[in-house]
Amino acid sequence: MDISNQKRMAAMMLGCGKHRVHMDPNRLEDISEAVTRKDVRKLIVSGAISARQIAGQGRFRGLLRRAQKKKGRRRGPAHRRGGTNARLDTKRRWMTRIRPIRKRLRELRDEGTIDRTVYRTLYRQAKGGMFHNRHHLDTQLRLRGLIRTEARPSAKRAEERRRRRREAARSIIMPGRLKKADRKLRHRGKKGKKAKKARPGEKPAPAAPAPPERAAEVAGEAGRKEG
Repeated sequence: MDISNQKRMAAMMLGCGKHRVHMDPNRLEDISEAVTRKDVRKLIVSGAISARQIAGQGRFRGLLRRAQKKKGRRRGPAHRRGGTNARLDTKRRWMTRIRPIRKRLRELRDEGTIDRTVYRTLYRQAKGGMFHNRHHLDTQLRLRGLIRTEARPSAKRAEERRRRRREAARSIIMPGRLKKADRKLRHRGKKGKKAKKARPGEKPAPAAPAPPERAAEVAGEAGRKEG
């Protein structure tokens, strides 16, 4: 059954190539009987002839690659193209390095930790590239005796960081289980359960019988007192 002529006319009407024209295999007899453009148009309206969707390029792999690079992956030597200055120019690298250092110096000057003379000296040294980053600046100031801050973050700041991490985990991972674990931790310090109170009208529960050895001792003590 030759339907090439019908496919050619359908492609002209649909505005696509012949390879995109789809014909219903259950209605091939009706399609073969269509000899005019009017007959082909009726088949298009009825759905016997249609145009396939354009095969595009999926973005799934590209989005996955972008997410991996955002995490810092796929950035090794095998994935690098261009020189160091082409990937990140020298001016942008210098701005990223010097701005935190100058901000730290302004903070120390405004707090009164260093005076304006020392600030200007350190500013010129930072411009000359003496300090690698903000941590290196604090280390140098601590060695010179200009500041007395601790090298590591304080215990209060570390505890605050741990608290934020717990809250983030609580909001994401199994909040019900975390609440249950918190209740267990709160009740762990208690020594024992509280005794149940007797309801009004109920008889108190009978005391447990004493062991036979203790009963014999009590009876002996009672006999000695009577004698």
